[in-house]
Amino acid sequence: MSEADYVAVNFRLWQARPATRRNHWLLGAAVLLLTVSIGLDVWEHGRIETWSTLLFLGVAVAYGALRVGLVRYQLRRGYARNPAAQAPTDYTLAADALRGQSADGRFATPWARLKRAVWVGPHWLLLYPTELACYYLDVRRLQAPATAAEVAQFLDQQQLSQQRL
Repeated sequence: MSEADYVAVNFRLWQARPATRRNHWLLGAAVLLLTVSIGLDVWEHGRIETWSTLLFLGVAVAYGALRVGLVRYQLRRGYARNPAAQAPTDYTLAADALRGQSADGRFATPWARLKRAVWVGPHWLLLYPTELACYYLDVRRLQAPATAAEVAQFLDQQQLSQQRL
């Protein structure tokens, strides 16, 4: 998995989190209210009387812009510190388990141990054995004649809940 893919997938996951959405909504509401306040101030007095409102608006806009950059920076840093994410892994979706093989060794995770599957965009399938860790499967690298639809059907047969982002 490349750094760009890792950042794109995890950034999309971050954006889909309820806490992130709530934060964006609150920040948007604050910016809107501060902007209306400045507009009313200018309408009433012909100029800005309360400069602190403009300062708060600037801080809110800067926070919104810097927060996105900070999250991307942290994701790039996390990728650089995670050699497992950088090592190519070959996955096999066997009837009894998800099997993987990389330079670090082999593993098998029974389907019953997987909690959920998340499709991120058209290219990535994340399989979660725990809430905090996942296996990243690049659907573009499926061996023919397998397709993403067949993988989704196979996961349904394994009774694994699936979510699309």
